[in-house]
Amino acid sequence: MNEKEKQPIPWKELLKLSVLIYSISYLIIIFIVIYFGLPFLNLASESFYFTLLLIIGLPVSLFFILKNKKRQNESTETRFKGYRYESGTGKWVKTYVSKESHFANYKAILKSLAVVLVLGLTLVGVLKLTGIKLFNAKAYASQLEITTGTTEDLNKTFDYEEGEVELPVIDKALAAKLAQAKLDEYGAQYSIDIDNFTIISVERNGDTELLRVTPLEYENVFVSMSRMNEGTIGYIEVNVVTQEAKLVKFDENNGLKYMPSGIFKYDLDRHIRSKYPTVLYNHKYFEIDNDGNPYWVVPTIKKEIGVFDGATPSGVLLVNPITGEINKYNLGEQPSWVQRCVDEKVMETQANNALSLKNGFWNRFFAKKEVFQLSDGYNYLLKNNATYYISCITSPNENDQTSIGFLIINLKTKEAIRYSCPGITEMRAREIAMYDERVKAQALEATWPILVSYHGVPTYFVVLKNDVQSQKIVFLNVDTGSLVGMGTDITSAKIEYDSLLSNESIVQKENKEIKGTVTKIRDLGSTIEFMIDTMPNAYFSCDINISLVARFLSVGESVTIVYNEYPTYNLVVDIKNE
Repeated sequence: MNEKEKQPIPWKELLKLSVLIYSISYLIIIFIVIYFGLPFLNLASESFYFTLLLIIGLPVSLFFILKNKKRQNESTETRFKGYRYESGTGKWVKTYVSKESHFANYKAILKSLAVVLVLGLTLVGVLKLTGIKLFNAKAYASQLEITTGTTEDLNKTFDYEEGEVELPVIDKALAAKLAQAKLDEYGAQYSIDIDNFTIISVERNGDTELLRVTPLEYENVFVSMSRMNEGTIGYIEVNVVTQEAKLVKFDENNGLKYMPSGIFKYDLDRHIRSKYPTVLYNHKYFEIDNDGNPYWVVPTIKKEIGVFDGATPSGVLLVNPITGEINKYNLGEQPSWVQRCVDEKVMETQANNALSLKNGFWNRFFAKKEVFQLSDGYNYLLKNNATYYISCITSPNENDQTSIGFLIINLKTKEAIRYSCPGITEMRAREIAMYDERVKAQALEATWPILVSYHGVPTYFVVLKNDVQSQKIVFLNVDTGSLVGMGTDITSAKIEYDSLLSNESIVQKENKEIKGTVTKIRDLGSTIEFMIDTMPNAYFSCDINISLVARFLSVGESVTIVYNEYPTYNLVVDIKNE
């Protein structure tokens, strides 16, 4: 048999209309994926490998087309395909396929893309295996260093009596309603994103204000197109203590241009990728500095385990949404006003790994020695320009409503402290507050509790609300949840809680005695507040059930008062007529 004549590479095949259409269409798909998908150009990102596979697919498929055409030119006979049944003759006959059909370009394309896909997925799968917890349990468990804090540390850091800790009386949902009302005539053009409604503290005129802030987003792509050079008009801030909402507007052409709802170069992610294509991040937070200047705070991450896993904080990007200026900082070098320098979801994952994988991977499923997890929710406490992530530590048993303590993570420094503080979980505290006999019939919803230290007693702060506004403020003790101080505002709730702590001898204050004449009285239902002439600058809070004197107290009456002194008021222990 004569050796087949070797054919030259058929380059002209690439100029065929069908191949040109395929190549152009493929290039358009690559552009769309890169421009709109915005993959990270980082070897630790899965999106990078899938984008690379997509790009490689085009030259590989063109190579297969050329190879296919060359084989077609070298082929001199038809190829046997199989058998086909002829109903007319009732026989099976051989069938053949022509070399043109057998070596069709679409087959070459499908074959090449299948090869690239299989090899690519195999590569990504192998790289993914390098980071699974089965082989890296100790590495995952040691990513977050958790120190142990004492009760004294807890009392010092989160002491509510000192006045350094502000507590919100409305949650994100109610704050969003107040913010929505501030849109007014701008409601057709802009909207607010409740998921991006950051709680922060700012220093103004020597006072600390607790705010939720959210930028105005474009309502739709058409608004974004028409205003992309001017930007959205500003942001809304809601004081979660006073419940005051304010729309902060910027001058024309000085609006917030670089936004998640922006398009083309003003798309926030595209803008960040154009400057820092290799920097990895998950979430973005909107904050303002003490002067009210807006910024996007973007905590950056790096991967420490395997190729794709073990995300850990690495720094922060600050993006000015008005000018587009981006500044990159290492963790700890950012401006002092920035309050969220680490991704809370990354920290939550690291915390759960540290609590559950301490004694190995299989221990988590079988022996379960020292296996714990964070509860199903969390809340924040803000102090000294830092945001603290707080969640109780419990067992993996879903029916267990007890906590062995709390994990508190400083979202500015990544510092994690575990406090041993046994008691009820946050979910159990919510149930106790909602089903209290005083409010049970109102079917109020409880916000997720915030942990504070009050008179040295670990305490949950809860707000009971309906769909419109806050209805009740609640303080209850963490250890049992049996002491529930409730009021229409923080002051009245504190007074009732103080009384419960005093009656149970949990907090013991030195009794003081004073005589005087009643000058003012305010009836609060189950309690009364009054003032006397001998202490004109202070007021006394008294449970009306202490005595008949308290129940029928009147202005001008002379009384002897036994009381406990607190920072902002005096709690009456006993009261008698003169």
